[in-house]
Order: sequence, then C-alpha cells, then structure tokens
Amino acid sequence: MIQKRWALFALVWTVLLVGQITQGAAEETDAPLRVNLPTALGLALQGNPDMQAKRHALGLAEGRVQQSELVFQENPRVSIEADYRNRRFRAPTGRSTADAAVSVLQEIEIAGQAAHRRQAAASHLSYTEWVIADAERLLRLEVMRAFYELLAIQERIQARQGSLETRETLFQAGRERYVQEDISVLELSALRLDTDEARARLLADEQERVLAEKQLGLLLGLGVEQPLAALGDLFAASRPAALPDPLPSQAALIACALEHRPDYQAARRKVETREAELRLARANRLPNIALGPMYKLDNEDQVVGGALTIPLPLFNRQTHEITAATAKVEMARQELTSRTLSVRHEVAAAYARLQLARQQRAAYGTDYFDALARTGELTRRAYAAGELSSVELSAALERLGQSRSRAVNAALTVLQARATFAARLAFRCLDTSHE
Repeated sequence: MIQKRWALFALVWTVLLVGQITQGAAEETDAPLRVNLPTALGLALQGNPDMQAKRHALGLAEGRVQQSELVFQENPRVSIEADYRNRRFRAPTGRSTADAAVSVLQEIEIAGQAAHRRQAAASHLSYTEWVIADAERLLRLEVMRAFYELLAIQERIQARQGSLETRETLFQAGRERYVQEDISVLELSALRLDTDEARARLLADEQERVLAEKQLGLLLGLGVEQPLAALGDLFAASRPAALPDPLPSQAALIACALEHRPDYQAARRKVETREAELRLARANRLPNIALGPMYKLDNEDQVVGGALTIPLPLFNRQTHEITAATAKVEMARQELTSRTLSVRHEVAAAYARLQLARQQRAAYGTDYFDALARTGELTRRAYAAGELSSVELSAALERLGQSRSRAVNAALTVLQARATFAARLAFRCLDTSHE
C-alpha cells in the first residue's frame, strides 16, 4: 500500500514537473527573437538549408580533384592463361603437360592526359567555390531586403497603433460632445468611420507583418513556431551619410564588380574547366598502353618477361567526345560574354536607382518625424480649443499619416536600393557597402 502511494506521488510530481518545463519552453518559444541586420545575416549564412545544400557541392568538386591526382586512373588487370597438351597418341614415352601464363597489366597514359585532368579538376573546384560565394551574395541580398521590409512594416504598425489610439480617443470625446449637442450626428459618424478605417489598416499591416516575418524566418532557417522581430531604426539607417557622396563613376564601379563578382569569376572558371576538358578529350585520341610483368610455365620451363598491350585506334577516335567538349567550350564562352554584359547592366541600373532613391530620401531630412509629431500635437490642441471641426481634424490627421507613410516608403526604397547596389558590387567595391 505504501509503495502504491509513493508511486502515485512520484507520478503526480513528474506530471507537474513536465508541465512546468513545457510551460517554460512555451514561454521561451512565444518570446520573439529580436535580431539586427548583422545577426540576421550571420544566422542566414549558417542556418539556411538551401545554402547548406549548396556547400555540399564542394565535396563533389574536391572528390574530383582527389581522383585526378591519382598516378594511375585505372586499376591493374591480372591476365591468366592456361592450356593442356594431350600426347596420348604420340610416342609411348610421351606424356601430357599443362602450361600456364600470368601477367599483370597496368594502363599508362602517354599523351599528357594526367596534366589536363588535374587542371580541369582544379578549375572545377575553383568554379564551385565561386558558385557558393555567389549563392552567399544573393542570400545576403534576400535577407537584407526581407529585413528592411519587416522593419518598415513594424514602423508602420507602430504608427497605425498610435493613429488608432488617437482616433479612439477622439471618437470617445466626440460621443461625449454629441451627448452635449456640441457636434452633429454626421460628425460623430465621421469619427466612427475614421476609427474603423484606422483599425482595418492596422489589421492589414499585421497580416503583412506575418508574411514578412515568415519570409525572413525562412531565409534564416528558423522554425515556423519561432516569432521574429527586426531591430533598428529604418529612417535613421537610410540617412544619406551611409554612402560616399558623390559615388565613384560607373566605369570604376563596373570594373570593380567584374573583378569581385562571384558569378562573373565562376563563369571564367567554367571556361577554363571546359577548355581543359577539351584538351583532355583530344589527348585521349592517342590510346593508352598497358604494361606489366609476365610469368609463364611452358612445359618444364619457367619463363619470366613482360607484356605490352597497344590498342589500335581504327574505329573509335574520340570524335563524339571532342565534338561535345568543343560545344561545351563555346557555350561557356557565350555564358561568360552574357555574364559580363549582365554585370555591366546590373551595376548601371543599381547605380541609377540608388541615385534616384537618395534624392527622394533627401527631401525628408533627418528630423521629419519629429516635425510630424509637433504638427500632430498642434492640430490636436487646435481641435481641443474649438479652432478645428472634427472633419477638418480628420483630414489633417489623414494627411499626417500619409506623410509619415511616404517618408517610411522613401526610407525603405533607399535601403532596398542600397542593398541591391552593394550586392551588385559584391559587397566589396565601397568602404561602407557591407554595412
């Protein structure tokens, strides 16, 4: 009986303990993960599943290098020959014998194939490294865009919440004034409609925030249940001083991009790989020989020697392999030309977009939000003093909200343009482009 009570007590204690642990884990899960931009970039480069999968391709290229460094590409072959001589119908003293021969043959490349193979493998390894670097470049750009988008939506929600609180306060005051017959039913209805519209806008922004949060979480490799919040001041981060003014010339930026862009360097390495593969295919027209020792038992004699095998290239002269390798070289060269043109156009387009975005952002200065806050406070005081009607107040608050929204959009535009510009330059060609 006592043992049953102790068992029941242990079971209850275990259930309570598990419940406390589960509750603590739930509380930790419900807490949003607050990240700034550098932290988000670090998490994405380490935890993004697609990025991790691309890095495994490096193992394939390294295996190709290891294979190319082998002294012999083919394993040795053992050849065994045996025969039986039946002398039963010869002289009475004759006797039957068995002969055997064993040879070990190793294929040897004689046309320099090893050097071409090693060069092709090394170029392919470099190509794979540049491809991974380009994937990291594009991932950083996606994370920056998603981070700025989430940050902008968070600032919009904060402004919407303040606007909704103001609308609700005004509507409550309007109801009191309506009871006192200070305002008409039309003015009260206008205040109610403005409040409902502010609440609807807030809910719409909340939906956009959820989508932006999940998009950023996907890029960071986080779980679906992990809430996420972006840290930073969007308007302050978009200040004009973040990049040198004036920017370097387009020609200098394009030259720097061609030097550092991973996709352009990958295209160059691909051409080198294809050219080495073409040289290897041409070298394979000369067949490899097989050479090795030989031991033979001939009747009662033991013979030691060597064996040499020379294929005759009468039918297969590697025509198909050479033609295919030539076509791949031309394709790689055309891809390099296309990539060069793309880099030039992308840098030029990002350059122009950034210049326009900076002009748009410069119109708002550095204390625009403070000016809006002061204007809003003066507007509310004028309404409280009876200098403005409810309709005029609603129109004034609507203009203030639109002005703030345009300023946030201008800040988001310049940050998105700056991120794109930095990515087009491989985050290397400006001193502050990586920040």
